[in-house]
Amino acid sequence: MKATYIEHKCKNILHKIDNPRLPFNWGANPYRGCLHSCIYCFARYTHSYLELDPEHEFETTIIVKKNAAKILRKELANPKWKKELVNLGSVCDPYQPIERKYEITRDMLLEFQRYKTPVTVATKSSLVTRDKDILAEMSRDTYVDVVISFSSINDQIRKKVEPRATSTQKRLETISELRENGINVGVLLMPIIPFLNDTENEIEELFKAVSETGANYVIPGILYLIGSTKKRFFEFLDKHYPELVEKYKSFYKSRSPPKSYNERINQLFRHYRGKYDLHKFTPGQWKSKKDTQSVLDHYVQKK
Repeated sequence: MKATYIEHKCKNILHKIDNPRLPFNWGANPYRGCLHSCIYCFARYTHSYLELDPEHEFETTIIVKKNAAKILRKELANPKWKKELVNLGSVCDPYQPIERKYEITRDMLLEFQRYKTPVTVATKSSLVTRDKDILAEMSRDTYVDVVISFSSINDQIRKKVEPRATSTQKRLETISELRENGINVGVLLMPIIPFLNDTENEIEELFKAVSETGANYVIPGILYLIGSTKKRFFEFLDKHYPELVEKYKSFYKSRSPPKSYNERINQLFRHYRGKYDLHKFTPGQWKSKKDTQSVLDHYVQKK
């Protein structure tokens, strides 16, 4: 699959996020669109703002915000900036392959370091280890963590749902390397996809594998489908799992599975998060007075 890269000069880079379930109020994205081609990606709809096809062009037309670090410096230097926690990669992976050429994410990290701004970096890529020097230094001055996303311990399933992302094993090795350099690392075990990777054995295998890397915490989540993402996901089912199409039509009458399913899976999440001691989650102080355990429970949709 061939990708087209379009260089763009942005007017701003920080964007406000108003979601009480998240531990940050701000996001930043050096790229728009993502080569990883994850079939469940919630951010596909953003390409419709560019008059591009969100279902298919999200992974083939990538916007490169070439001046992102320069704009970020201006925003962080503003006396009104309160050094709140920023999610670098709130919509699109900041370490997708083109980052090797442009190094925009690395330049942005240097600006966050310069202004001692706390950052959480979300990625599926092992390329993040390239910047372990900056991340380790930043950790001494402010809160920093890297959040690595996983969908399945079964790499055959992973290859289907995330066709151009880093292998599961490489991501586990990435966590270990970052932890060896004193960097906080969290893990997004998501999405748990009904009928594909949702058995109790597989969920525990995921938690166990992550715990062996030394990760600090796990935030799991269940697949939700809406808009262009739902259309793209059903295309995927038609091609790879046609026997599941009718089940999904029944299961996803709304954006989420039935409440009984969510409750059962979330109970497993809470059990294994405790069993493997994967709840050392500490950025709450950077958002509000809300305690961090409350934020984490919101992440796993505790009812």
